Amino acid sequence: MFRRSADGAWIAQLSSGGRANRTYRSRSARTKAGARRLLEEMKADRRAGVHLSKLSLGDYLRRWLDDSARPTLSPNTLRGYEGVLIHLEPIAGIPLGKLAPEDIERCCAAMVTHRTGAKRQQPASAKTVRNAQVMLRRALGQAELRGHIRRNPAKLVTLRRVGRSTVEALTPDRARGILAAVAGDRLEAAYALAFMGLRSSEILGLARSDLDLETMALTIRHQVSGSGRTAVLTQTKTAASAAPVPLPPFVVDRLRHHLRDQDAMRPIVPLGDSLVFMTVNGLAINGSWFTKHFQALLRRASLPAMRLHDMRHGAASLLVDAGAHPRVAQELLRHAPGSRVTMERDAHVTASQQRDAADLLQLAVAGDQLVTELVTEPVDGVGESRPKSPQEGDPRGNSGSGGKIRTYDQAVNRRPLYH
Repeated sequence: MFRRSADGAWIAQLSSGGRANRTYRSRSARTKAGARRLLEEMKADRRAGVHLSKLSLGDYLRRWLDDSARPTLSPNTLRGYEGVLIHLEPIAGIPLGKLAPEDIERCCAAMVTHRTGAKRQQPASAKTVRNAQVMLRRALGQAELRGHIRRNPAKLVTLRRVGRSTVEALTPDRARGILAAVAGDRLEAAYALAFMGLRSSEILGLARSDLDLETMALTIRHQVSGSGRTAVLTQTKTAASAAPVPLPPFVVDRLRHHLRDQDAMRPIVPLGDSLVFMTVNGLAINGSWFTKHFQALLRRASLPAMRLHDMRHGAASLLVDAGAHPRVAQELLRHAPGSRVTMERDAHVTASQQRDAADLLQLAVAGDQLVTELVTEPVDGVGESRPKSPQEGDPRGNSGSGGKIRTYDQAVNRRPLYH
C-alpha cells in the first residue's frame, strides 16, 4: 500500500503468482483507511477464488446467452431472453462488478414496450419486467458462482408481482358456441383440437404420422418453434407432454374433413411437407397469428373474448363437469402433477379411463345421446356382440359396474361409449 505522488491518492496493491508470472491488482482510495479496506477486500476475494470481471453488463449478458444459455434453452425462451437485452440497454454499460440493486430497480421502473409499429411507447407489463428480472437473476447467479462478482445484485431486487388471469369455466353451451364460431374455417380442426388441452405449438407441430384416426388417437411428439421458412420442430415442453391422446368423434370428424381438403389443395401444398396444419403455401403457421385468428372468429360470432391457451384450462373444467374423474382429466390433458385439477395425485390412470374421458368430452361438446355399452359373449360357441342390459353384472351390485354402467363420478350414472 502506498501513496501516489501525482494526485495524492492511496493505492492498495496485491500481487499474485511467482516471480516469472507475477501479476498485480491495484485499487485507489482517497484515504489511507479506505485503501486498507480495499486491500482486505482483495485478499478476501483471492481466498474465495473471486476474480472480478471487467466486462460491462451488456457484454457479459451477450456472452452468457451465446456460450452458456443457448445450449440449454428452448428457441422460444432464447428469443424471449434476447428481447430482454433491449429493455436492459439503460444499464448495459455499467461494469459487472459495480452493478447495484438500485441500478436494476431504476431500469425496471423505466421499462417500456417495444412493439413494432406502435404509435407511442407504453409502460412494460408486470410480466415483461418480471421476465427481465428472472433472466438477470439466472445470468448473474452464474457470474457469482464463477467468481466474476461478489454477490448477485438481482437477488436483492423484489420480483415484480404478476396478477393471475382469471379463466372462465368452459361450459357445454359455450363450447358448442365456439365450435359454431370456427365452423367452416380452414383451421376448424385445429381449434377443435384445443378442446383436448393441446398447446398451440403442439397443434401446429402435428405431423400426419402423429395421427391414427382409425383408433381415434394422436401422439404428441413435437412442437413448432417459429414460423414460415425459419420454423423448426423441437421437443415437447415436458416429458409428460409427449404422450398419446385419445380423440372424441367430433375432433376426428373435423380432422378427416381437414385432411381431405388439404389433399385437394395439392399441388399448392408441397407434397413433402407432413405438417397437418400449414399455410396455403405449405409453411408452418405463426403461433401468434393462430391465436389472433381464433379471437377474430370469436368476435365475428359475438362471443366473449378469450385466449386460445384458455381452452387448455377450460377443457379441464369441461371434462370434470361432464363426469370424468379429475385425475383422469389431468392425465388426458397432460397437466403437471401439481395442477389444481388433481385430486388423487398418486392414482393410476389406464388407457381405457382416458378413452372414457374423451367420450365424456364428446357428450359435453357435441351433445350426442348416450350409447349403451356393447359386450362380447359367446353365443353357441361363437363370439357375438350384443347390448348388455342394465340388470346384468356383479350379483353383489357394487363390483365394477354391478348392474349400473360404471362411472368415475357417482353423480353420473351412465357413460357414453362409441364403437
